[in-house]
Amino acid sequence: MERKSLKINQETRLKIEVVSGDLRITGWEQDEIKAKTNGNSLEMTSDGDQITISCDSNLIVSLPKKLQIEIDLVNGDASLRVLDGSLNVEHIDGDLALRNVGNIKIGQLEGDLVVRHTSGALNANYVDGDASIRSVAGDVNLPGVGGDLHLRNLQGNLNATVDGDVVASLQPQADASYNIEAGADILLRLPTLVDAEMVLTAESDLSVKIPGVEETDETTRSLTLGSGSAKMNITAGDDLLVTTRSDDWADLADFDISLPFIGADFPGLSDDFAETITKKAEEAARKMEEKLRQSEHRFRASERRAERHVRRAGRKAERHIHFPKHPFSPRSPKKPVAPSEPVSEAERLLILKMLEEKKITAEDAEKLLAALV
Repeated sequence: MERKSLKINQETRLKIEVVSGDLRITGWEQDEIKAKTNGNSLEMTSDGDQITISCDSNLIVSLPKKLQIEIDLVNGDASLRVLDGSLNVEHIDGDLALRNVGNIKIGQLEGDLVVRHTSGALNANYVDGDASIRSVAGDVNLPGVGGDLHLRNLQGNLNATVDGDVVASLQPQADASYNIEAGADILLRLPTLVDAEMVLTAESDLSVKIPGVEETDETTRSLTLGSGSAKMNITAGDDLLVTTRSDDWADLADFDISLPFIGADFPGLSDDFAETITKKAEEAARKMEEKLRQSEHRFRASERRAERHVRRAGRKAERHIHFPKHPFSPRSPKKPVAPSEPVSEAERLLILKMLEEKKITAEDAEKLLAALV
């Protein structure tokens, strides 16, 4: 494990070039950056007002929460929390979880996105997986979401293009605009009293369950609710349901994704104590893995003994059946034939078990069972 730290005496930005594993960043009040990795290489350099970090494995960073952060590439998952400065992420191969952060800009995310509580805007150029967005103070711009989208409690404008389903609970703000286009279904929940001008389009069924609004069979509708201050353009590639009813929402409100915030911090615990916990967890996992290996070894040994037992029984029975019956010579007294050894039920069960597990063919099993008669 490698560790490095650096004091900060002026306004600084952090650039993370390459993280070969997972990344965790947590903001704090101290004027110091601390970084550690479980790999063999950790580089931290300072050049004027920029600090650059890269490592060959998982990376954990604690830093002043006011810093601006740029991330070029993370090969695993990333978790960032308690950050006031702007965040610019170019590419993450795994999932991304953000909590209590400022302005967010994301280039390409190959996994899922979870955002909880931002003081600024969210711009994500492309999210290949699902996205769950909650409590964003600024505008939300999601021009490309490859999976499903869950939205709740947005304070700014919204622009989202989604390949899958959309489940959204929105309280339209005055003069704000909301544009949602989904390749599949959309469930949109609105408050009972809302001021919005709406254009609704569905390829299949369009259902509007709002007090005072009559249901129709149309698949495209234009509605003005209240003063029509907010502008909403909602397009579904399949069904579209717009409702103020809690029972309509309840069935689908649980659609969400939940990502653990990697290596969650525990206030008041030192890095050494956290490392001790990690080592104990790794040791427990190692012991469990060793127990599993031993159990598997014992199982395989027992299995091999059973197979040998069945083979011996088959050979023994085969000798008994096919042993040539020589005629007794008149000069030789007739010897009594020893009774054959009774066949145990265990041998039959072993043969049937081997057949069930496809270790022998049905033809082989039939021969062995016939040999045991």
